[in-house]
Amino acid sequence: MFGGDAALPFSRHSDVLHGPVPTDPTELNNLVAELKRRGNAAFQQKALEEAEVLYSRAITVNERDPLGNQHIFLANRSAARCSMGKAALALEDAEACVALDATYAKGFFRQAQALVKLGRFKEALAVLDSAKALEPSNKSMATLYTKVQEMAKKEKEAPAAPAPKKVVTRVEVAQSSSTASASTKAPTAASSTAVVDDDAEIVGHVRGYKKLADGRVTTFFNNELTEEAKQLIGDIAPKKVEDLDKVQIKSVDGGSAWNQGNTFEEKDMTSWAKGKLQTIVSGVSAPLGTGEGVVISLEVSNLEGDASIAVVRGAKRYIFDFTFTLACTLKQGESSVAGELKFLDLSSDCGGDYDVEAVVPSRYQSEARKALHAALNSPSSPFRKALAEQLAKFVVEYHTF
Repeated sequence: MFGGDAALPFSRHSDVLHGPVPTDPTELNNLVAELKRRGNAAFQQKALEEAEVLYSRAITVNERDPLGNQHIFLANRSAARCSMGKAALALEDAEACVALDATYAKGFFRQAQALVKLGRFKEALAVLDSAKALEPSNKSMATLYTKVQEMAKKEKEAPAAPAPKKVVTRVEVAQSSSTASASTKAPTAASSTAVVDDDAEIVGHVRGYKKLADGRVTTFFNNELTEEAKQLIGDIAPKKVEDLDKVQIKSVDGGSAWNQGNTFEEKDMTSWAKGKLQTIVSGVSAPLGTGEGVVISLEVSNLEGDASIAVVRGAKRYIFDFTFTLACTLKQGESSVAGELKFLDLSSDCGGDYDVEAVVPSRYQSEARKALHAALNSPSSPFRKALAEQLAKFVVEYHTF
């Protein structure tokens, strides 16, 4: 539907989708970073067509790949296309991604997702083996691997298609009355076709019905109580409760008084989770790692999402899904530079592999800005590791409820 630089001509993204490609390296890198930021935001908001167009524009203008990040845009567009149902195109993007960087585990993950959409489960498992070898502790990959194994098993165990019904053709043949012999002529009546069901029950009665002891015929599933059964059960008609104090409803483990079957309950934990997140990620500090300086997280803004604890047949499920922006600063002596770490997907099904985006304005204009961006962007930086430890504490405390 959309494609090329002429896509979405009247959209809010016209400023980055149209016009010539900058020749200045700094301007080009800024444009690519902005396209990625908007593409990620659109994908997070389920605006998949916008995300696809923005990633496509980023891939086009980033053709020379000066920063070596073209594989990331291909993986992102693969995710968008896979969610749109364009599995074949998503697979092409993922394959191009891993061709550029065979160490990028998420590229293999996207490739596996596309293969699953195409029903190619064995290939998906082989690709996930490569991804798991790169990131053995990635829970998202382990979860997908288990699901694909189950899909492949069900496909293998699926029953064969039933054999076609036997068809018997009856032909009515007219006899000649003008001759003494019993010779036959060509058929003059139309033939009729009957379908014979091998499972037909030829026992002199219609299937699905039964005859009771008193001679009445009723449906097979009708289960009328005998007089003896009624006496054993007793009077089960509803009765009005006269004395409420005598009524006691006891709670069961994992459920509440009104849900003794312990089937499903859900408790809203959004307020607690938001307050805890704001507290636990603010004030985190760690050395820069690549030079002198300290990276410090400040306040949380634009915190949106929800959290809940669901009890499903006695088993608790701790669910949360948030997005927020974390203001950060790099202090080097008396000077400091500011940036942001945007959490695009902080959810319970990420397995700790949260989708983030580092934003440092004009980051190529000074070494300090470049250093801050690297510290925010790299999962292996001291600051990101310290932040991951705090988020892990949030998850652990959440599971104590």
